[in-house]
Amino acid sequence: GGARGVRRSTRERVQRLIDNAITLDDSAVTPIPMDEEGNNNGSRRSDGSGDDEVVKSGNPPWFLPLVVVVLAACVILAIALPLSLRGESVNAAQDMSSTLTDDVCLPGGVEARFELAKSILSNITSPDLLEDGSTPQGKAIRWIVCNDSISVQLLGNQDSSTGSLPKQKHGFRFSGDAGEVQLNRRYILAAFFYSTSQVSPWTDTLNFLSPDLHECNWYRNYSRHNFPFGEFDPVGVFCMKDVPGNFSAADVPDEFLSNDEDYPLRYLEFNFRMDNNLNGPLPPEFGYLIDCKSIGFENNIGLAGQLPQTMENMILLYSMTLILNGPKFGGELPESLFRLANLKNIHIQDNLGEDWSLPSNVQVGDDAKLERLLLTRNGFAGTIPSWLAQLNELQTLDLSMNNFQGAIPSVIGDLSSVKYLNLMGNNLTETIPSSLGKLVGIEALILGNNKLQGEVPASIGNLRTLQLLDVGSNELTSTIPSSFANLESL
Repeated sequence: GGARGVRRSTRERVQRLIDNAITLDDSAVTPIPMDEEGNNNGSRRSDGSGDDEVVKSGNPPWFLPLVVVVLAACVILAIALPLSLRGESVNAAQDMSSTLTDDVCLPGGVEARFELAKSILSNITSPDLLEDGSTPQGKAIRWIVCNDSISVQLLGNQDSSTGSLPKQKHGFRFSGDAGEVQLNRRYILAAFFYSTSQVSPWTDTLNFLSPDLHECNWYRNYSRHNFPFGEFDPVGVFCMKDVPGNFSAADVPDEFLSNDEDYPLRYLEFNFRMDNNLNGPLPPEFGYLIDCKSIGFENNIGLAGQLPQTMENMILLYSMTLILNGPKFGGELPESLFRLANLKNIHIQDNLGEDWSLPSNVQVGDDAKLERLLLTRNGFAGTIPSWLAQLNELQTLDLSMNNFQGAIPSVIGDLSSVKYLNLMGNNLTETIPSSLGKLVGIEALILGNNKLQGEVPASIGNLRTLQLLDVGSNELTSTIPSSFANLESL
């Protein structure tokens, strides 16, 4: 950040030099006096008396301004050339052409690096996309082999006997310390950067594509007081130290690492919960961030497309939050998302897209641990799928203020762990299933503002833990069942 500030202030000084040297201000332009035959007689000087005096000179009057312009150009070149070599790597990478040559890339044989990188990355990206320099994937691999010092170091030191890249210092607990893993990770993050800046650049590059920084340092800290860690609010990618046991929020700065030099890393977190002008889709490669624990995208109106099906590979994923993103972002949630064994929280709220939907059929594994599914105010449509009843550990199910229609599946009564069930503000029809009386641990049951008909099931009176019941603004016909006298907590 400090180096960028110095470079920025230097550029500003250079720009002022240019502005002062090249001007269209009439007061700075002195006409060249000519004699009767049209010859140059020198420049004029005013002594303040109103009479102009011709000053004889050995040089033409335009000579000094020209010298100033030439000197300013030299200063610009002297500053710009080393900066371009050191890089703000993002600018260099954004302008990367599909042609790789040794004279514009880091030394050491860029073509050989490209072929080696392609052989490694083709496990997650097709070679055709990698070879096409106009795609986010093609731009990402070109940045990897041309500009990225860390990746170039890995690729340039392949073991001739084993074919392996050098190991990382410590790496991550799950993915290990192989150099190929770090190459994949940096490539995936570069592909994400290019894919989400196709129309216009990010507001803040957040240190992304910094060639000399470990990818765990691709973030900036914003103190917004609305992050779980309080003042510690890193936006971008940040990583946590692999330590035994749990830690509190107060311990986070001590457990937070920007590289793996001294300690192994436990996981990385993906926090884009601020407007950073992300525009375009999440690339398929995003789903191969296998060390990622949490994902957060908030208030990025330009995000587009669906969540990639490849997210089934994110087996450490614990939490995903998508709030206030754009009208072209949505679609059907990946079926594989609901089979992730460590995923406990899905929070999708107030997004502007209107084509959200749940998959019609999911084979939820016995090891599914999802506890909170909040999909409120997004425009989800279709029927409520029966497979939700397979989420045995679900405690919160909020599908409110969407466009769900049809009947409430009777199997929802099998959600024995649910404490909060909110289906308000949809287009649900038919009767309230009596099976809801099996939700023995429920504390809030909210079914208002639908088109439900018939009677309120007497079985609701079995819900001794129920503290809130809302069935208003429906088309119900019955009176309150006498069994409601058992609702002591209501």
